[in-house]
Amino acid sequence: MKLLTKNPLFFAFLLPALVDGIVTLVGQDAQYWSGRVVNEASPAYYALLFSPWLFLFGSLVWFGFWYWAMKRLKEPFSFFFVFLFTAGHSWGSSSWLWKIARDNGWYVATDQLSVMLVWGGAVVYFVLIAVFATICLQLYLRKRKKLQPAQG
Repeated sequence: MKLLTKNPLFFAFLLPALVDGIVTLVGQDAQYWSGRVVNEASPAYYALLFSPWLFLFGSLVWFGFWYWAMKRLKEPFSFFFVFLFTAGHSWGSSSWLWKIARDNGWYVATDQLSVMLVWGGAVVYFVLIAVFATICLQLYLRKRKKLQPAQG
């Protein structure tokens, strides 16, 4: 918990961002690993096209930059980026989860039970993101309240 209190706004979006990066690599088709046929819509496409190692390095730089930025950005900009990255990485990672489920036969569009199971898994994932982000935002607000001078 102590780690979270150092930069709670960064950690508020870290879960979906980490999952997004991991499933972006895991979700690549076999052609990627043999010939670099990349399945990615974001600018990370170019890093993946060059090498999965460049993608990992770029991800570390991305996380490092936003860790630093979240310590320095003032409200409302810090909140804007927290909500933007939480929403964006949640959507991005969940789209990969559906693809991975389909590729492994856990999701078949014509099988309603499989659709509902994967949908339920996605809902649980979003609940986990919301719980973790809420904890981080509460930590941030408590910390901010302690730093404000007493009024009266």
